[in-house]
Amino acid sequence: MAQQLDPGMPGAEQGGAQPDDELRGDLDDSARFLHQMGMQTKLDLSDTTARLHGLIEELIANGLVSMRKLEERTERARAEDRERASKQAAVHVSPAIDKYAVTDLPDIDCASLLSLCKARCCKLTFALSFQDLDEGVVRWEYGMPYMIRHAEDGYCVHAESQTRRCGVYEKRPLVCRQYDCRKDARIWADWDNKVPAPDDATGIVTLRRRK
Repeated sequence: MAQQLDPGMPGAEQGGAQPDDELRGDLDDSARFLHQMGMQTKLDLSDTTARLHGLIEELIANGLVSMRKLEERTERARAEDRERASKQAAVHVSPAIDKYAVTDLPDIDCASLLSLCKARCCKLTFALSFQDLDEGVVRWEYGMPYMIRHAEDGYCVHAESQTRRCGVYEKRPLVCRQYDCRKDARIWADWDNKVPAPDDATGIVTLRRRK
């Protein structure tokens, strides 16, 4: 619940921002800075890895390293790395594309299909873009930055509970704008005959921007 401004507090008479709003903005800005730093570290690591691979290839080419033994050691290292990665956090951000400039969008009458599909696409998960974050409208999972936030029922928090219509339609992410459910077996078993997929077909899946 937002805190009510006391008449004597600074900004109360001038219609300034609520303290809770200011705190939310500060937290979002600081979290975003930390995530950007984490992403930069990841890019630096990727560059270091590429250089290491180049060095290994040079050693192999000069007969200083056995390819067979290297492959054996590499496979063991990969297995260990996969195990570590499964327990590590990651930051996900969609490509920097202006969602308002994209015009090639699917022509689907979603409103007429809601009674059949039950808005299953709103249960899918995907990463927001920095454009979405800058607008500060679409909410994301604090534990999984910057994935779209879901409610306890599994639906996107912006999908209205009664109608399942999008509460942020004008500001919806690019992924939502470009998503085409017609050939998605998780949504439709038979699109032409409007037969929905089984209720458990959605699962925990990830949507990506259409290329």
